[in-house]
Amino acid sequence: MTHWSEQKEAAGGIRQMRLVFKLYRHLSLPVIKTFLHVIVLFFYLFSPKARRASRKFLTMVAQRGNLPAVSFKNVYHHFFCFAYALLEKLGAWSGQIMVKDLVLKSPDITLLVQQLSHKKGAVILCSHLGNTEMLRALASLEAGKSLPPFGINSIVDFSGTSKFNRLLSEINPASMVHLVSASAIGADTIIDLAHRLSQGELVIIAADRTAAKNRSRTQRLKFLGKEADLPIGAFILAGLLDAPLYHMFAVREKDLDLQSPYEFHIYQSKITLSGPRKQRMQRIRALMEEFLHYLEDLCRRHPYQWYNFFDFWKSSQTQQNNNTGVNK
Repeated sequence: MTHWSEQKEAAGGIRQMRLVFKLYRHLSLPVIKTFLHVIVLFFYLFSPKARRASRKFLTMVAQRGNLPAVSFKNVYHHFFCFAYALLEKLGAWSGQIMVKDLVLKSPDITLLVQQLSHKKGAVILCSHLGNTEMLRALASLEAGKSLPPFGINSIVDFSGTSKFNRLLSEINPASMVHLVSASAIGADTIIDLAHRLSQGELVIIAADRTAAKNRSRTQRLKFLGKEADLPIGAFILAGLLDAPLYHMFAVREKDLDLQSPYEFHIYQSKITLSGPRKQRMQRIRALMEEFLHYLEDLCRRHPYQWYNFFDFWKSSQTQQNNNTGVNK
């Protein structure tokens, strides 16, 4: 079975993506929804692997009482939320989504804002739940207004997303400036990121997918009641950067209401990564468990905004993850 990063993008050609984004920018929400329903129905019919992955995830959430019995309707809603989230990523970069459209949740946001105000950087662990990319766009477009000015550096695995990245760079060339390839991280990269942190910038790391180049560097932990592989590299990197550490998630307040604002949930980590070397892996695992605790809570509350369309619970060491290539 193929790893998610080896699959071709299933989001259509660059021309189709440009067309849909033009509709998003210039047409009313009801019209946009009509076009998306056609696209999503086509995707649903011809993407059996994504259907199976969605149904498995939603079934695991349903077993915890957060959804009714899973049907075609639930899986379709899941796909539709993902399709609209892609448009919102582009909308954030084009300046159509502003700080006023956000709702800041959890008290630790105050701590992070205070740090940024004093030019002190932080490492942010995020996931493919919701739309964390919103903050990256808003930092460049809205700096100095509702939030203090700060730079954002995202560790990104570019595998399987070349078309989307190309369109993103067309919409806003600055969008690609602070992206760091996960496959190219070395000593020089870490030194550069540490310098950026010292200048009061953020480093954002997606911590819920095994990397294309390091699929076996994982730890098995429970997520939604069943063990899954979590990439250890993201957490090791967070420790090497030796900066204040937060978990961040951006989710729409109401999954199926496309006009509801986004919530930003930010939690300061309670785990201290410094200490004796022989206990290093124990501390890293504690950080991973803390991350999954917040991720699971929000997945149960916002199941349709989980955008990992592959079998998250298969072992990457014995059966490589099976993906449809739609993950952004």
